[in-house]
Amino acid sequence: MQTNIIPKFFKVFSSLTFLIFALACSDSPKPNNWNETVKRTSTGVVSIQMDVPVSFDGKWNSSSYATGFIVDAEQGIILTNRHVVSPGPVTAKAILINNEEVDLTPLYIDPVHDFGFFQYTPADIKHITPHQFTLSDTAPHIGQEIRIIGNDAGQKISILDGTISRLDRDAPKYGKGNYNDFNTFYIQAATSSTGGSSGSPVINVKGEVIALNAGSQSKSANSFFVPLEKIKLALKKLQNKQTITRGSLQTTFVSTPYAELQRLGLSDEMSTQYRKLNPELKGLLVVRSIVPDSPAYNLLAVGDVLLSIEEQALATFSELETYLDTYTNQTIKLAVLRRGEVLSLELQVTDLKDISPAAYISFDDGIFHNLSYQQARHFNKPISGVYVANSRYLFKQGGVPSRSVITEFNGVKIKNINDLNAQLKVIEDGTKVNLRYFDFSTPNTTNYGLVEINRRWFEHSLCTKNTELGYWPCETFDAPKVSSVQDVKSETTAVITNNIEDALVMVKFNSPYSIQGRSGISSTSGAGVIVDVKKGWVIVPRSVVLSTLGDVKLVFKNQLEIEGKVEYIHPIHNLALVSFEPNKIHNINLAQITMNPENLQAGDEVLQIGLNYDGIVEYRTTTVDSTEELWISQYNVPRFIDTNIQSTYLVNANSFIEGVLVNAKNQVTGLWTTFNEPDENGKKSSSFVTGISIDYVLETMDLAASNRPVYSLDLNLTQISPVDALQMGLSNEWLNTLMSNNPDAKKLLAIYNVAPVSASANIFKRGDILLAINEKPVTEFRQVEKLSQVPKVTVTYFSEGLVKTTQVATTPLYGQDINRVFYWSGAYLHAPHRAAQLQANVNDQGVYVASYNYGSPATRYGVYAMRRIVEIDGTPITTADDFLEAVKNKQHQETVIIKTLDFNNVPKITTLRMDNNYWPFYELTYRDGDWHRVNHLNSLSQ
Repeated sequence: MQTNIIPKFFKVFSSLTFLIFALACSDSPKPNNWNETVKRTSTGVVSIQMDVPVSFDGKWNSSSYATGFIVDAEQGIILTNRHVVSPGPVTAKAILINNEEVDLTPLYIDPVHDFGFFQYTPADIKHITPHQFTLSDTAPHIGQEIRIIGNDAGQKISILDGTISRLDRDAPKYGKGNYNDFNTFYIQAATSSTGGSSGSPVINVKGEVIALNAGSQSKSANSFFVPLEKIKLALKKLQNKQTITRGSLQTTFVSTPYAELQRLGLSDEMSTQYRKLNPELKGLLVVRSIVPDSPAYNLLAVGDVLLSIEEQALATFSELETYLDTYTNQTIKLAVLRRGEVLSLELQVTDLKDISPAAYISFDDGIFHNLSYQQARHFNKPISGVYVANSRYLFKQGGVPSRSVITEFNGVKIKNINDLNAQLKVIEDGTKVNLRYFDFSTPNTTNYGLVEINRRWFEHSLCTKNTELGYWPCETFDAPKVSSVQDVKSETTAVITNNIEDALVMVKFNSPYSIQGRSGISSTSGAGVIVDVKKGWVIVPRSVVLSTLGDVKLVFKNQLEIEGKVEYIHPIHNLALVSFEPNKIHNINLAQITMNPENLQAGDEVLQIGLNYDGIVEYRTTTVDSTEELWISQYNVPRFIDTNIQSTYLVNANSFIEGVLVNAKNQVTGLWTTFNEPDENGKKSSSFVTGISIDYVLETMDLAASNRPVYSLDLNLTQISPVDALQMGLSNEWLNTLMSNNPDAKKLLAIYNVAPVSASANIFKRGDILLAINEKPVTEFRQVEKLSQVPKVTVTYFSEGLVKTTQVATTPLYGQDINRVFYWSGAYLHAPHRAAQLQANVNDQGVYVASYNYGSPATRYGVYAMRRIVEIDGTPITTADDFLEAVKNKQHQETVIIKTLDFNNVPKITTLRMDNNYWPFYELTYRDGDWHRVNHLNSLSQ
């Protein structure tokens, strides 16, 4: 039975194959000079700069470089790798050997194999006639000497030599979740290409391209090349403006040696016949995996040996794909060997275009698209559901990871992005939505997530690939109209008690942007204390509520979560005031604390009452150990840290709770609260708890109620010992005056830093000793602050051996550190915030680059964080209005000349090319107690 399946055409086919093989092996070109070949062809090699603006199909948004080469100079076609052209949105340009630049448009990517084409306008190349590479009709052979002309390791042009060592290597594996080629052999050579050489031509001594460079293995100095057969077919169709059809059985095959095939049931006779048919091949194709629920899933089986298609014997990947491309969207006949039995099957061939995503949803700053064939292979799941290419903001906070697949949303089965988008368009903001998903770590486990719908900070859009336009235009959706049905309130209201534990609430804060020195989208939580139950005021550490720009939730008794509002941020200290609507609290006990501003002293007995991480109240009776200066090191990136404050340390404190310190009269004398500090490298942030005086809480409430400023000398102070002051030259008379004024004082105040934009910057220097404010001796931080609450003060200080007295204007500070944030060219910008001025010694001129997104013009052209933009196209930028005026009318692809300064005021000139297709320009402005979005780019490709 097995012998009968070998078709009659074997003899003819075998002879033809042998002839082709013999001709290929007889390739012996006349000796040419490699130097001449490289010199002649190198003008056709280009360095490609590509920017991927959104994460897509396993590829993160990024800016990188690669190589390509011209294969049709008349039509402007460049060949490179699939992972360079990218399956999703991309902007790219080619840089020729003479440094001319041309814009590239994605023309085609293969759905499976690692090749793709860009296109450029030939007329844009004005100063050179680039070489057009010829794709060789002669197959490469083992031992053949080659050259790779590429942009290797970021170099403009790099020439690497090598020798072909294998023609049947498995496609390289780039890791689960990433793009991986399959169903093909790769060519291997002994050479060592790296990063930017992807897409380089692999040439013979004649200058003909014999393969496309794709990857390398640095440990073994091997490089891997894509064969040309499918590339040449695709190029010919593109040149003739024909549609490229690619078919698939959604099945991965592996070339398996004859010894293994015999163990799978291949007879000796059949083995002999196939060996004669393809003497250069070492085996046949065997099914390795099948996508579940695909047309082949219940017909093929893992381990099946592929014998023939349409009654034609088959042994190579190339033959297989030729048939599948021909029979796309049709039924095809296969013969397979399964455990010694030959089976005849009919299978439907899928169009690869139908299982390759060509649209994405942007929502909550995340990216969602249909699960692709590539990713379904990784998951071993059906091609159904929505792939989370990049999980951001509240989806991320809800536990939905990037590279997961949503299968159910709001109780609706999700098969594709149309299903998901239909739900997103009708769900109101603030709604909590249940969803189901699976991820790479547990693909067979259905996970649960609870996500809040929020359109406050990010737009909702659907972006679709448009080959004619060359990019992915987006349709933006407005939030649905809020339901007119009003909440039905319970008859019962909150119960007001005198129990301090009823004044403790858990506060959650989500920050949508990387601004003011904060890194990434952050979610923080901590205990807050109700200080006014009628107003719904809650004091919480600023380390939890970072700014007014974000979303606040309050959790009462682990039973009720409601939305809050940031009322005030203390401009100097680690305190924020948030509020809730008391009429939304029902059947829950509430209390407000009674405060006593008397300072705690060493030995005082206190009761710690606070919430642990789970929101459960804990108590501990202890005593005050000491009250000392709180010193927090600076972060590498300037961000808020508390200064000029003393903290209270307890004996055997409970460091796992946050809350209050209570005296014997049941009065709150201090907060037991969280502070943030950097690690020893100034990077990673960690938290610790300590006590601070309740006096700061009373001040915060007063500032929020009165809307008056905090006046500051803009001095960062530290404490020094009396002996150090004497050694610096301070007189005993002054020392006695200071100590007699405050007998409890053990140290003096010295200046550590001065804000450069303040009036103090022209007077004080680091190391000066502060002696008196308005003729009142000062030895404590709090004294200085309270005596400075007027627009101008008289300061007495010791500097360089002399006691000096001068009048100093103070700086009025309000609860809003910044009131405008720009999002432009992928960068978040705002006025230099107070932390940057104090810690980096920069002034308030220009706009500060707070952060940038990968794959954006800001990344590509080097508009990096912690620099200030001070000039655009020759126009000085002093204020946010200056910046807006300078850039608001910039057109798509227009070049902008930017001058920036670093923290050392070293200037840098950068040219940036606008990309209005993928990078909107909008502003968030704070007015009337809330943030409002203003779009400054009204349409794409302006």
